[in-house]
Amino acid sequence: MTAPRFCPPTGQKVVIFMLLALAWFAVIRIVWSDWRVDPQYSYGILVPILVVGLLLKRREDGPAPIRPSGFHRAAALATLLGAATLLALVIPVAESNPDWRPLGVAASLAGVCITLAIVFLRGGMPWLGHYFFPICFFLIAVPWPRNFEQSLMGGLMSWNAVATLEILHWLGYEAMRQGNLIVIPQGILGIEEACSGIRSLQSGLMTALFFGEIFRLHAARRILLLGVSLLAALLGNILRSSFLAVEASRHGLAAVSTWHDTAGLVVLLTTVGAVFFFAARWRRITKGSNRMDLGEPGAWGGDLPPLVLASLVLILSLGGSEVWFRAHESGVTGSFDWMLRPRENISGVSRVNVPAATLKMLFYPEGFSERWITPENRLGQSFYFRWPAGRTSAQAISMHNPEVCLSSIGMKLKEPLPPMNYSDTGVTIPFRSWLFDQQGRPVYVFHAIIEDGRGGVPDSLGVIDDSPRGRLNATLQARRNRGQRLVEVALWNMSGEEEARAALADYLRGALTVSTVASPMNH
Repeated sequence: MTAPRFCPPTGQKVVIFMLLALAWFAVIRIVWSDWRVDPQYSYGILVPILVVGLLLKRREDGPAPIRPSGFHRAAALATLLGAATLLALVIPVAESNPDWRPLGVAASLAGVCITLAIVFLRGGMPWLGHYFFPICFFLIAVPWPRNFEQSLMGGLMSWNAVATLEILHWLGYEAMRQGNLIVIPQGILGIEEACSGIRSLQSGLMTALFFGEIFRLHAARRILLLGVSLLAALLGNILRSSFLAVEASRHGLAAVSTWHDTAGLVVLLTTVGAVFFFAARWRRITKGSNRMDLGEPGAWGGDLPPLVLASLVLILSLGGSEVWFRAHESGVTGSFDWMLRPRENISGVSRVNVPAATLKMLFYPEGFSERWITPENRLGQSFYFRWPAGRTSAQAISMHNPEVCLSSIGMKLKEPLPPMNYSDTGVTIPFRSWLFDQQGRPVYVFHAIIEDGRGGVPDSLGVIDDSPRGRLNATLQARRNRGQRLVEVALWNMSGEEEARAALADYLRGALTVSTVASPMNH
């Protein structure tokens, strides 16, 4: 008996293809910068290819289509239009806020819903159930919201440091823990983000989901496979950190850089190998094959207008966003520029080398770090980084937070202090302030994240407003990412907050320079 045939005619196929192409172009464009610049999500570039492969694999035994009833068809069309509208709203907001990861989550869910709605309209519940997992597999590549990611990363780094310390003690090596640092006689070994297990964890989860689908495992075995990937990734990273710590104890800290990447690769291959081994053992042989019947024209008569409308909504959003931002950027010219410069040939001031790994993690900004000591034994260290305009600078600047970074190296936050604005030569630098404790010594920390203003106008410089209202205002004001700067100063051996603020102002008077420019801003 021949299965019912429900396939749209050629014109409607073109509309379907155009809608899917527009939706996934917009989604991938929003998450692409994280895939490209953040090593933790570099695997995301492969995920769309894997999704296509899984869909083609599912196509081999696809069920015959069933035409949805009127009510279910209307619900699917409403879902499609709603998802297209959501994606259209996200597109301009993401253009001005490329670092706001909830937008990537919303856009990806919208793309998935659009695709699932089309699949349901073409083949009903049999097709929806059959292709649901391969389409949703894309979500494994969506960058996690930063607060959740940093919380998880901090927990993994702390747990990794504790486990590494215990293993070192079992093996008879002298070591102590300071925050997420391991202090050994040869120096200080950091448990970096890459060593926390988060990268192997994410890659392991993707691998487990992929092989679970390839081998068509039952749901229970897929869950067990996720457990295998989790266990392999976490144990592998503990062994990696312990191996590097042992090598550092035996041969010095230089041995860490020699073995760091090799050890990471071994952990990754071990995790993937363990997942593949168990997936292959648990595979389920599917019986029979019911190759998909694409059907004939004639069952899509009333679906074309909503599909065209959804496509037009996305076209207007993509094109309108570009017109909106370019129209507001076309007449912008520069009036002045400012920067901090190293204080050279000054007694007590020395440059601090910023490790290449740190610069890589921050996406290679321009800048420097220096420390100084005064005759009164007052200590200070400054950082100045600048990211150019573009879609990656906002991601980099949002990764640095003193409350997280300084706590991870053993400093304890005692209390936040009132903010401080430093103004000079038309430039205002708004600092947030904290008091930390480092082994009984008070440390005053001043931190500013500054968005480059339109043409360098002084009142357009300021703290980046990362609240939802601030991010929406950036879109309404057509403020695309124009580049950011970070200024951070830490001061030791100060008698109190007032002296620390005076020392900060004294440092900035010697380091801040302002120059006049007259060139258009490029984006």
